[in-house]
Amino acid sequence: MIASGRTKKSLENIVFGMGNRVVLMFFPFVIKSLLISKLGAGYLGLNNLFMSILQVLNLSELGIGTAMVYSMYKPMAENDKKTLQALLKLYRKFYYIIGAIIFGIGLVVMPFIKQLINGAYPEDINLYLLYLIYLINTVLSYFLFAYKKSLLEASQQNSIESKINTIVSIIMYVCQILALLITSNYYIFIIFMPLSTLVINLLRNHTVNKMYPDIICKGNVDKEHIHAIYKNVRALIGHRIGTTIITSADNIVISAFLGLNILAIYGNYYFILSSLISLVAIFYMSTTASIGNSLIKADEQKNFKDFKTFNFLNNWLVGWFAICLVCLYQPFMKIWMGENLMLPFHMVILFAIYFYAWLSRRIGLTYKDAAGLWQEDFWKPYIGSVVNLVINIVLVKTIGIEGVVISTIIVMVVIYFPWETKVLFTNMFQGGLKEYCLKYYSYALVTIITACLTYYVSSLNPFDGIVGLIITSVICCIVPNMVFLIVYFKTPEFKDFIERLKNYCKEAVIL
Repeated sequence: MIASGRTKKSLENIVFGMGNRVVLMFFPFVIKSLLISKLGAGYLGLNNLFMSILQVLNLSELGIGTAMVYSMYKPMAENDKKTLQALLKLYRKFYYIIGAIIFGIGLVVMPFIKQLINGAYPEDINLYLLYLIYLINTVLSYFLFAYKKSLLEASQQNSIESKINTIVSIIMYVCQILALLITSNYYIFIIFMPLSTLVINLLRNHTVNKMYPDIICKGNVDKEHIHAIYKNVRALIGHRIGTTIITSADNIVISAFLGLNILAIYGNYYFILSSLISLVAIFYMSTTASIGNSLIKADEQKNFKDFKTFNFLNNWLVGWFAICLVCLYQPFMKIWMGENLMLPFHMVILFAIYFYAWLSRRIGLTYKDAAGLWQEDFWKPYIGSVVNLVINIVLVKTIGIEGVVISTIIVMVVIYFPWETKVLFTNMFQGGLKEYCLKYYSYALVTIITACLTYYVSSLNPFDGIVGLIITSVICCIVPNMVFLIVYFKTPEFKDFIERLKNYCKEAVIL
């Protein structure tokens, strides 16, 4: 029954998380189109640059949120309210400090904004005022109630956060679209961002107070517990740096070396890629708390069986999306932005490899996070970050924008995946390394073969434009999943998934 409850919560979190992510994909897509048509590519490039700079500044968070949520798994499972109250108080203190650090560093960075832009930028924009609005939006949550999200995450109630974000985001996006259509004023457009952040935090605070009226910020965490948290934070600093450099530094490098217009084109492609990554990431975020709960209560054999099933489902989903990217990227970009704002097809291949290399390893990372195995690969993100940044700059100077994607693929395939896999199986699943590696590479091989087959079938499509895109989309839905079904339907992982699905459906009918 416990495992069944964990599965139910995970599936609910995934469903509502997916709904929120669809909203966060659709409306920005419309807004990007309006920004280019109403104001020009330069504004879109500025938006990408400022968001990337502030993501780097968010390094000040240093993984504290992840460490605190991890520390709440056990007291939440045991209903230890006293410990939860003390942790929440400590979490609030950390977030106040983090907000102040981000705001301070952000102000120090402000005078150097122009140096991060190669070439021209919109003349009617005050870069410093605009940057300040973005900065305020970033720090606002830290000074309000962002820390209360930890209770929702630790109790596997991510779906509530998704609902709040979805409703407020829809209202914000509608207001931004109206602002662009009616005024074409970028300042009016952007001011709705901090306003929505304010509303989200107020609603979260109200909701959490109603759900957990007895859990308030009081008491003190014992020194042993604080030491364990600090130890995890120290290890998470590097992991945070590694992820941020890979996801955010690229835009800064492109802006500094190639300019805002190239950044806008790259940003359109990366928006599609990152939207899919975020969509799949719901699967990981929604199951982390359930996995953490299972690691505490279930034995290693049961956890390894779950791990193999999750890994199988992840590779199916990630492989399918990667194939869709190969076949649909260019037809979609041609309709959306036109041929003048398109990258060559070999960039599409690189983006698809980037996507697969990034996400195919994420189930292992999810189990590492749930188990708190951050100290064990302490040096991995530092080495990966340095290598990525050096290769990034060298390749951008020599071969152009392709170098940004290639540098990330090299780091993920050569450094991150082997290191993470070794840590996971050394500390959690002893004896399963060979089986996992064989499965992983077989999944990758099946994905490559299926991608070639699907691309060939879609190339036979005689139609162009929206009709051609729809037909190719249907092909991408049918061909890869049929191949995967034929190849995998007899595997233990597929059978286990079907059994879990049947049990969940039975529970849903009873309820």
